[in-house]
Amino acid sequence: MVLDLLTLTAIPTAVGASEAVHQQRLLDEEAESEERQTPFYLDVFCDAQSRKKDEVHDTIIVLKNGKLRFWPKDTRTKLPKRINGSDTAPRPFTGFYLPFPTEDLPHDKRSIPAPPILGLVSTVPSDAKGKAKSEKPKLNWIYADKKTRELRYGPRVEAREHVVGPWDWTEDDEQGLTLNGEECLVAVEEEEGGSGWAVYWDEDDDRLKGYGIAQKHRVLRCSLERRLVEDDRRMIEVE
Repeated sequence: MVLDLLTLTAIPTAVGASEAVHQQRLLDEEAESEERQTPFYLDVFCDAQSRKKDEVHDTIIVLKNGKLRFWPKDTRTKLPKRINGSDTAPRPFTGFYLPFPTEDLPHDKRSIPAPPILGLVSTVPSDAKGKAKSEKPKLNWIYADKKTRELRYGPRVEAREHVVGPWDWTEDDEQGLTLNGEECLVAVEEEEGGSGWAVYWDEDDDRLKGYGIAQKHRVLRCSLERRLVEDDRRMIEVE
């Protein structure tokens, strides 16, 4: 009789655990859906009241020197423009959403079921010369530096020390890029000259005054908007 009572008591716990596992599986499948992993570029929309708005509006986000930067767009190809007599242009952000590896997340604060931390990855510029064309480009994680709030790219071992997500898109049109649930990315003019703008995370919506950036640099609010890559070839080598 005692055994029967113990068995009956354990049934609700077992059912609850099973339902939690089922719900977790659904959340994982949503985060890894084909739609989430469709590669896209990032175009910029900016309607700030500033004489320098045109240096930011209708540009494209590129990866350059470890950071995400704003770059003039070629009107014909809609890709980064070659400027200042350069033979090449920076690599455009070309990425998609991907759950950040759970082994690098703080499990003690996450209950089950819980949505995966949706990360953001992009192909990165190659440092190797003479790289074989058939070799798939490497992917790095996009993250916000926890001290400076600038957006950077790097391997997982580097990114996990900073803010890696959750990234997502705006609910109304699935177009605007969000971090931690908000469209809170801004353009910061690090250097004058037109191509000196970089992407920062303005979590507090105060133009980064709390980090001393607004006091030294011009900060413009903007929206980074997804544009799907027409040549949709999967990129699988993630660092």
